[in-house]
Amino acid sequence: MAIAAFASISVYAADPTPDGWKNESQAGIVVTSGNTETSSLSFGEAASYQFGGTNVLKINAAYLYQKNGNVVSGKSWSLGLRYERIISDQFSIFLGQSVEGNQFSGVNQRYNTDLGGKYTFVKDDELTWFGELGYRYTYQNLTLLTQKLHYARLYTEAEKKFSPTVSAKYWVEYLPNFTNTDDWQLNTELSLSAAISSIFSVKSAYLLRYDNVLNSVGLVHTDKTFTTSLVAKF
Repeated sequence: MAIAAFASISVYAADPTPDGWKNESQAGIVVTSGNTETSSLSFGEAASYQFGGTNVLKINAAYLYQKNGNVVSGKSWSLGLRYERIISDQFSIFLGQSVEGNQFSGVNQRYNTDLGGKYTFVKDDELTWFGELGYRYTYQNLTLLTQKLHYARLYTEAEKKFSPTVSAKYWVEYLPNFTNTDDWQLNTELSLSAAISSIFSVKSAYLLRYDNVLNSVGLVHTDKTFTTSLVAKF
């Protein structure tokens, strides 16, 4: 039924917009030595390619590595591919596939398949705000078991430009679990960016990930990550 509804309104697609690539890459490195020896590496990539005016392919990747002395204290990664079909200036539909891992949260591999819709509430020179509603199927290999889970996915993101060089972004994602109602998740991030040239900017971000059911004994419910990175957009 949902697929038929999407197809029926596709005749009202927005006017074609410029095709081509957009890219955002970021990297953060912190190393200390002497009385305290620590190292932290973070990398992120978000690229999109628009074609035919109403089709968008998006690729994203992220990697985080933390080490205190000779002990690895944090290691996570993710890779995703998503297709969007623009229906109108405000509405689009999407299908995505991603894989991620975080051994310190008890997740060896987690495969996510997403299907849903995206609606833009505000889009102007100073503020962009959109929301997404969809379904997620997850297959995950945990430290002690494997699971197949079904979620709803609610996501919203807003970006505010305070000046031509300074902006802030906030997003929140809520994942209620249909398979196990106690095992819901909440992820959110607040970031602040300051441009230092037409391409480069400095970005500071605070990420919080909450899992209501622990994946393994001895873990905690909330993971918190603060990063400062150099970002290149072109």
